[in-house]
Amino acid sequence: MIGEQVYRLEEIESTNEYAKSILSDAVNGTVVYAESQSAGKGRFGKVWYSPRGGLYISVILKTKKPELIPIMAGIGICETLNRYDILTGIKWPNDIMLNNKKIAGVLTEIIDDKIILGIGLNLNIVDFPEELKEQASSVLLETKKHLDQITVFQGLCSELNRFYNLLESARITELLLMWYHYTIMLGKNVVIELPDKSMQGRVIDIDQDGALILMLPGGKIERAVAGNCRIIK
Repeated sequence: MIGEQVYRLEEIESTNEYAKSILSDAVNGTVVYAESQSAGKGRFGKVWYSPRGGLYISVILKTKKPELIPIMAGIGICETLNRYDILTGIKWPNDIMLNNKKIAGVLTEIIDDKIILGIGLNLNIVDFPEELKEQASSVLLETKKHLDQITVFQGLCSELNRFYNLLESARITELLLMWYHYTIMLGKNVVIELPDKSMQGRVIDIDQDGALILMLPGGKIERAVAGNCRIIK
């Protein structure tokens, strides 16, 4: 179902913004696919670097569990790359890591009864701006594997559809078991930065709503439902 209807574009400002423009007429699972973005959207208003060589899509979905869409998407990306023997990890809430560098990200926007799931996957990008080189990379740079974008796109749609069906069938435990398989978070000491405060603690679990469960230094248990997560080395 995801990917049955695809709007494929060469260059666009943002796949998420284009998805908004067709939202009223789009069927569930519609995908907007772009070769490059001039103003790709990241979290907290940041721009996602989106030159040719990456995979940039937005998926229009209906769900009763929007808070778990980033979990579903992260698993789908990892499973897609696993087909090529590329083992990635999920850094909560929305980063996909390879060799300690970010190679993919997820952005979700809720509009009325629909959710727009944006994914940026750095496949064959050969260079990054200086300000991104320390934290960002691509599959090609990290593995020397040049993957065909259309084949990866088709595989990603298939995996997203598989885990979306788990989510919509309320098989949340199965979904979270896959998250446990790929996460790099369990047992790590982290700082969660929110607009008005920050929390520091050790990650001990994730709950049925996708919130990170932390044990604070004094032993108190707290839930983090959002925020910027920084792993303390």
